Amino acid sequence: MGILGPDKAQDFATSEESRFDWKVLVVVLGIVIIGLVNVYSVTSSEVAGQHGGEFAMRQLMNVAIGFALIGVVMLFDYRLYERLAYIIYGLNLMALLAVPLIGVMRYGARRWLNLGFMTYQPSETMKFATILALAKYFQDKSKMTKMDFKDLIVPGLILGVPALLIMSQPDLGTGGHLAIVGASILLFVGVRPRVWLSAAFLGIVSFPIAWQYGLKTYQKDRIRTFLDPMQDPKGVGYNALQSMIAVGSGESFGKGFQKGTQTQLEFTPEGHTDFIFTVLAEEWGFFGAMMLFSFYLFLIHRCVTIASMARDKFGSLVCVGIIAMLASQICINIAMVSGMFPIVGIPLPLVSYGGTSVMTVCLALGILLNVGYRRTIF
Repeated sequence: MGILGPDKAQDFATSEESRFDWKVLVVVLGIVIIGLVNVYSVTSSEVAGQHGGEFAMRQLMNVAIGFALIGVVMLFDYRLYERLAYIIYGLNLMALLAVPLIGVMRYGARRWLNLGFMTYQPSETMKFATILALAKYFQDKSKMTKMDFKDLIVPGLILGVPALLIMSQPDLGTGGHLAIVGASILLFVGVRPRVWLSAAFLGIVSFPIAWQYGLKTYQKDRIRTFLDPMQDPKGVGYNALQSMIAVGSGESFGKGFQKGTQTQLEFTPEGHTDFIFTVLAEEWGFFGAMMLFSFYLFLIHRCVTIASMARDKFGSLVCVGIIAMLASQICINIAMVSGMFPIVGIPLPLVSYGGTSVMTVCLALGILLNVGYRRTIF
């Protein structure tokens, strides 16, 4: 039974809308094209000192593999992934454990594994694996009512162990994002209010200890910069200020393709990955940003529609987790480059350059489409 009730679910099951949702695929293609245009813009112009479109070609290959993964995931009943959920989770956890031992060091952090043909970031696929594992656990505990402290021990470990491993890389942004996704699933399942209040109180009380002993110097600097970007505009506040300048300088219709000064002259960092929204905003302005927002909103709307009609609790929870993963990632990335959130390493889904990120999102969308499609053939 879907989360909006049996009557609506039954109507949906007999309609054409319950078949493969081509609207999702079309809007995903639109988002991907926007990403490819901006990756090409910031990595291939003569102004930026680059030659050729190798980054855009690599991203195109990532997208092609991602779409192939959607097709592969759609071949099998999504309940197969329910049976394999703990195995998928365990394999991803092993990959995370391997990172400190044999991982590749980049940008001062060890987050990637070198597979020869590509570099793989286990923290990205761990989000999807954790969603599957939590959905499997709560499917098996389908008679569980609102959870108390003792009921959260197992799901807390499922969520907490990978989150702590990711934060230790260090990758506070991705670890925090995983926690948001897991908390969204818990909120949907139902947790007693006193548990949330206790968690909030514990977070407030432990913050000074985490600040003093848990956060690294650069992480503290990012938070200070978020609170006051002008405290060190040529030092730790430089990246945040330049990204805000780039976003604002695009005005209504932007400066034009490959004509952005902040991004093309590399005043903003990582213009093809975490800060790619600055390229879009500067070159295409408010109009371009609103076009991307519209695509994202439509995608989330279609995902919510599929989630509301899911056949069982596992399907509903997987969809809820995927919606939380996409929506929070979009909001965090755009807020980060706009000066409304501390700078963290969170890519913009299907737009930022990166193979593991694109493939993870495609895997997630594949199983979400599977949940909607399989209603009509049981």
